Amino acid sequence: MTIKVRAFINACRHRGMQVANGEGCARSFSCPYHAWTYDLDGSLKGVPGADGFPGLDLAANGLAEVAAWESGGLVYVMQEAQPGSPLPITVYDFFTPDQVLFHQSKTEDSANWKLLTETLLEGYHIKSLHRESFFPYGFDNTNIVENFGENSRVIYPFKRIEKLRSVERDQRDISGMATLVYLLFPNVSIAVLSKHTSVTIIEPISPTKTHMVSYHIKHRDTEDTVITLDDARRDLDFVNQSGQAEDREAARAIQETVTTRANSHLTFGYYEKAIVAFHQQLHHLLGEQE
Repeated sequence: MTIKVRAFINACRHRGMQVANGEGCARSFSCPYHAWTYDLDGSLKGVPGADGFPGLDLAANGLAEVAAWESGGLVYVMQEAQPGSPLPITVYDFFTPDQVLFHQSKTEDSANWKLLTETLLEGYHIKSLHRESFFPYGFDNTNIVENFGENSRVIYPFKRIEKLRSVERDQRDISGMATLVYLLFPNVSIAVLSKHTSVTIIEPISPTKTHMVSYHIKHRDTEDTVITLDDARRDLDFVNQSGQAEDREAARAIQETVTTRANSHLTFGYYEKAIVAFHQQLHHLLGEQE
């Protein structure tokens, strides 16, 4: 069976009411305002009191479709591309069917979405902000930053990576020896941790509020290592309850002062290359001068 991924703007073609809310499965979408009903392919299939809309073309008033693709276990949505067009970026296989989605979470923070994104993209703060959480296991201000077009990857090595010194170069495996954070521009973060990988969509609600949805996937087993769901959950609990909580608190604190006269601009150094690239891409996208 072939499964096709489709995406639509969540707005009824009658008066613009949202036709879907939350998550789950449905056989159709019915507008809660006037009960216009749409099929899963977006087509308009029911209009109560249709006599009141003479000449209404049902075929021309389906939900507005946007481009969507599934690749490597991820769904990509792009409003500006035409539905059916090829995926415009190179995608790697992040996930395989044998991996287990074991947790999903939603959070809201009183901070701008860019401030929260910035916390993910540099290791300059590891010792000062994460002294009791991440720092005992990692290095301070030691990371590799790589930019791929609009996207970035930051590699944060653990202290146990030193074990690889005694392993032949072509036999070395970084799995479990580092955290790899990918920023899929503009607002998706993929964090490859010791026992699981998280995918977080960072959605701005307003200039001072951000909604984040995270999906957590257990790493696949290998010939040498079996990772249980309990292993993955403990990994997630450590990240959420320690370092990530500290990052979010820092972003909220910055939000309190970022619009004051104390900061006409913010300062970024060489250690924060991924953040600089992130803002450069935003300026370019918005047509602003850097």
